[in-house]
Amino acid sequence: MKSEKQSSPSKAALRTFAKAQRNLIDNKEKLSKEICNNFLMSDEYKSCKTLLCYVAFNGEVDTSSIISRALSDGKTVGAPVCLDKNGKMEFYKIDSPDDLHKGTFGISEPDVAEEKRIVDFEDCIIVVPALCFDEFGNRLGYGRGYYDRYLQNHSLISFGLCYNMLIIDYVVNDAYDKRVDFVVSEKRIITCNGGQNG
Repeated sequence: MKSEKQSSPSKAALRTFAKAQRNLIDNKEKLSKEICNNFLMSDEYKSCKTLLCYVAFNGEVDTSSIISRALSDGKTVGAPVCLDKNGKMEFYKIDSPDDLHKGTFGISEPDVAEEKRIVDFEDCIIVVPALCFDEFGNRLGYGRGYYDRYLQNHSLISFGLCYNMLIIDYVVNDAYDKRVDFVVSEKRIITCNGGQNG
């Protein structure tokens, strides 16, 4: 069994490595569909009323099929908006993928309208991005802390989507880093409490 205390590279070195590895993946579209299909088969997705989901950017697992499926399933769908440079982020309801437009960091975002801000978190789950994950649910983001802060303020069942080759032995985590509950790849769904599904 892997130990969480084994030595690991710094976050900066790991980001460089993960970006290089992700750039080597030449079938991202196919793998993204498989990853998203695995997520959509999960009980947590099927039973949720509200889905908060990142919008893919720059080689991340493409979530467009998840967003479209959730909308067609009649779920409330929220997409994120980065509101400042200090890690403040909120999710806003969208009714169609066409509601998204290029925003902060070149990532597609919804319009900011207070009446569309997601404030009801009953039966709500969140899908978060990362460069890589480990099997404990630790994630390596881009260093800005938006999702860590959001998860700190909202107790939500969280999913990370990841190409299987970027699920590594261990991601170093700091006190403020928030783990995800599940990591989904094209090959498996990992329950990040030591168990594994699939």
